[in-house]
Amino acid sequence: MIRVVGPVKPSTGSERLRRSLKGGGFGAVVSVSTHVLILTVLTWFLIDTDSLAPEEPLDLRWLTAREVELKQAARAPVQISSVPDATPTAPMPPQTPPDAPMPLKPTRPAVRPVDVSGRLAHRKPELKRKHMLKIDEGGKSDLAVRSALGWFARQQQPTGNWRLHEGYPDAGRRTARTDTGATSLALLAFLGAGFDHTRGDHQQTVARGINWLVGQQRGDGNLFDIDEFGREEAFYAHSMGTIALCEAVALTADRKARQAAVNAVNFLVKTQQPTQGGWKYQPQTPMTRGDLSVTGWALMALHTARIADIEVPEQAFVLASNFLDTVEVQDGARYRYEPDFGVSQAMTAEGLLCRQWLGWPREHPSLESGTRFLLGEQHRPRWDDGRRNVYAWYYTAQVLHNMGGGEWEDWYRAARDEIVSHQTRTGSIRRGADVRGSWHPAQPRGQAAEKADIAGRLYLAAMCVLVLETPYRHVSVYEVTDPEVGKEPDTEDAADDRRGCR
Repeated sequence: MIRVVGPVKPSTGSERLRRSLKGGGFGAVVSVSTHVLILTVLTWFLIDTDSLAPEEPLDLRWLTAREVELKQAARAPVQISSVPDATPTAPMPPQTPPDAPMPLKPTRPAVRPVDVSGRLAHRKPELKRKHMLKIDEGGKSDLAVRSALGWFARQQQPTGNWRLHEGYPDAGRRTARTDTGATSLALLAFLGAGFDHTRGDHQQTVARGINWLVGQQRGDGNLFDIDEFGREEAFYAHSMGTIALCEAVALTADRKARQAAVNAVNFLVKTQQPTQGGWKYQPQTPMTRGDLSVTGWALMALHTARIADIEVPEQAFVLASNFLDTVEVQDGARYRYEPDFGVSQAMTAEGLLCRQWLGWPREHPSLESGTRFLLGEQHRPRWDDGRRNVYAWYYTAQVLHNMGGGEWEDWYRAARDEIVSHQTRTGSIRRGADVRGSWHPAQPRGQAAEKADIAGRLYLAAMCVLVLETPYRHVSVYEVTDPEVGKEPDTEDAADDRRGCR
């Protein structure tokens, strides 16, 4: 049966709400409350974006270091008052103004090789005695030198040369063989004591050595005795031989020796590194690099050429100074073998000696600093195992002699006593077993850098003699000399027109 009812009235929102509430819907209450709250919050963020102007890009041009400094400087510091202190205060040290100049590095002196007039004058017997009286009490040095020269004279070969690698006990290794080097070292020992090839006790010995050296020279001027490209000994030997020839010329004005000396000097100039200025074991090119050990000998050969009045291009000394710049440390107060090596006593002494001959003044700060380094206790001469380094003493002696003064004299006496006390004074003088007047190269063994255990007895004997001869071998580069003292009569060859740096 179908029940008929009246028309259904549409329900209103309030009625629906009442029905929901009557139904006990507490969740509905929460829902309504939440919606009302959300609508209320959203109305707080309604913004009329049409009323805002377009945003400007951020401008950072004001943010510069200078502006920041000025703004910070303009801010007044905070003043904090304090209770006065009755305790007297020490005066504050003067403050360095903020705009005061920073300390400057030592000024680099111009390359002006020293005046070489009369630099060999003290080798004359009367002047040598005068200068040794003060520093060689008892004549210990002179006696040792004479004994050593006797040993050298007995080792000379019938052909006039000396040998580094054979002929006597404890000779050098065959790998270090160089008759040019051995002959040059022996000649330097004789010439350093004032014995040349025209007069004196060892006249014939020196003459035979000079003749052999001159006869050894090749057409390009080199003095190599072994034709082996790049041998370590080659440029050492050539430089030593060049020094010996130039000294012989300076002491005697000998024409034959002079021409050989000129050729040897020209060979050195031609083989110098053309941009950095050093020398090494073979002729240098723009792609090679020299080392300080070889360069020191080569540079001394060029200075000795000037003493002999032989022309040397000034540019050779400028280039050599450039090379020294590449191996210096601490503004020239320390030196290295090559740029990537460490500092050593021998290389520092060699570098400083090069600087002295190139014109550094005695009071140059780097020279003074380097001298203090050489005088340090760790470098004091000791003939001890692993410490002796006569090669370093050879250069140190010359640097300190140039500087002069009491420290030089004390150092020389210490070195002299070590050297003299270890000289062999007895033993056989029979050929092949002769050691009297020489020094043992490996008892004790010196520093590795000394090379005595490799180069042998003759090498060590020559270096010891050259150290002992230092007080008179050269006049100090800082001593003004009389150019006429020790000057030999000129010859036709020596009177040729000579231009360049002398």
